[in-house]
Amino acid sequence: MKLKSLIIVCFLAISSVVAQDMNVLKVEALKAYKAGASMNYDAIFETTYPKVFDIIPREQMKQMMEQMMETEQFAIKMVETTPNFTFGEIKKIGKKSFCMIDHDNVMRMTFVEPMGEDVNMMIDIFKTSMEATEVTFDEATNSFTIKIRATLIAVADEVTNNKWKFLNKDKENRLFAMIFDEETKKALGL
Repeated sequence: MKLKSLIIVCFLAISSVVAQDMNVLKVEALKAYKAGASMNYDAIFETTYPKVFDIIPREQMKQMMEQMMETEQFAIKMVETTPNFTFGEIKKIGKKSFCMIDHDNVMRMTFVEPMGEDVNMMIDIFKTSMEATEVTFDEATNSFTIKIRATLIAVADEVTNNKWKFLNKDKENRLFAMIFDEETKKALGL
């Protein structure tokens, strides 16, 4: 009887730790999402997995992001929306914890030159290249509102002092592959 009680206590303790970890992850994921939606670079970098900056220094990344968000042809602005998070299971791989988090992302892309007859072609391009779930065009502002389903990869390890930090998942998982080994990539199904 004592063994059965001990097993139940251990199970409840482990369940409580996993639930707390998921609750912390949810809070941190929302911080990362809000930082990105507001384009607050300092907050974005604070929630980013630190080894990213071994590949691209912070200042260089900030410049790249600024240049990407505003060019001579268009400007991109993130639009805060309800992220509708979907959390995968927390996976322990070696001494690292990972979780895949899908969420909605909305951006508004405003063009300098009027779109004219190219609107439908641009909508098709956004749907194909960005895998957009929804694209609308506002003729008055000459802008497209683009809704996509994005994925964050949450990581907690010795580098982050076991605090959750994030990477944006790209289609080919290039950034992830620069930081983590093939075994980890396979274990996460990337």
